[in-house]
Parts: sequence; C-alpha cells; structure tokens
Amino acid sequence: MRPVTRGETPVDSNGKPVKFREHSDARPELINRMGRYCSYCEIHLPMGMAVEHIQPKELYRDLEKDWTNFLLSCPSCNSRKGIKDINTQNFNSYYWPHLDNTFLPFVYEKDRAPRIAQFLNIPQQQIATNTLKLTGLDSEPTNRSSVKDPRWKPRLEAWQIAEWARQDLDRDSSEAMRNRIKETATTIGFWSVWMTVFQDDADMRRRLIEAFPGTCSNCFDGQFQPISRPGGQI
Repeated sequence: MRPVTRGETPVDSNGKPVKFREHSDARPELINRMGRYCSYCEIHLPMGMAVEHIQPKELYRDLEKDWTNFLLSCPSCNSRKGIKDINTQNFNSYYWPHLDNTFLPFVYEKDRAPRIAQFLNIPQQQIATNTLKLTGLDSEPTNRSSVKDPRWKPRLEAWQIAEWARQDLDRDSSEAMRNRIKETATTIGFWSVWMTVFQDDADMRRRLIEAFPGTCSNCFDGQFQPISRPGGQI
C-alpha cells in the first residue's frame, strides 16, 4: 500500500481553506496531489475514481465535506470498506496511507494477497491485519478462472509486466529503458508490485517513488528502502 502525502486543505485565492459544496468537488485536487490511483489497492483508474471518506459520511455527516477525511478509492475498495465505523476510538486500529508508511508492514508476493511482515510485533501485526481486511485486500480467489474481485486480475497482470520489465532491464540498463519502465509503471499502477520486483535496484525504486504523484519520500532511506514514517504509527 503506497504511503502518500495528501497535504493540507486547499486554499482559495485569499489564502483561506476551501469549503467544498459537494465532497466530489475535492476529487480534482486529490488526483492532482496523489494521482489516479486507489489509496488502498493501488489500481490505476483513468475514470471512476471516488472521493473516499475515511470515516463514512453516512455515520459522520459533519465530515462529509472535510478534506481531512478524504482519500481516493476505486469502486471495489470503496464498496468493500462500506460504512464500517471508523471512529476516534478505533482509528489507530488501522494503518492509513496518508499518515503511516503503509508499504512497510506488508510483503508482496506473486499470485498471493499481501502478507504481514514478520518483523512486526503482535500489536502491529493486528493493525496490519485489520488494514487488509478493511477493504478485502486479504482475500485470495481459490479458482483464478472465475475471479469475481476486479482488482485481482489487473494486479497479476501488473506483476507479470513488471517481471518482463526487470528482464528487459537486465539486458539493457540504459537511461531510456529505465524511463520506459517508469512510464509503464505509472500507466498501469500497483506501485507496491513494482517496488517489490525492483527491490534490489535502488535507482529504479527512486524513480518509482518520484514518478507516482504524492508518494511520501520521508518513508524511505538513502537506498530507498522503507523506514518508519515520522509521526506515524509505523
């Protein structure tokens, strides 16, 4: 799950915080800051990206148009998350991409759902588990020929393309090839897949961090490996 920088509430020409008439009015600015990627599954959507309410608007009407309650979501993650009651008491029971380094607690493997990193302590493991369950990212189809989850097949395809790109780079490590891979990755999405496939190539990881809008650079060390996010739970 890509850690992102959503930023402070947008301001108008007078420097005052924007008051959105509808929550959907925040979508252009969210996309401008974080790209057309789901904040949870990381799929790229040219169209149909929703303004996702961290705390559901059905339960918290006062937060319906509040910038601090917004992320971006694909229809699948938005539907799976539904109106689960995220409140002040259980908010820290999850890792959030705009607050934590959500790449750090998960391990990505081909043909499997994200796994919980073994270095986490027991409370951290529980938070990571809750985070995956929140949008159903822990589910794995038993019959891949009849997958109903529309996120599964694109993720597998992204992994295959990333592996082909790695093979191409092994044959030709030119600047042009590296730029081509970066452009392919940003077009397809699934940033964590690309970061995993290129985990031993610091230059490509740097390019991926810089290429995806809004990726939190403070979540990585000098070799572009994940570290705890300043001020976050992890």
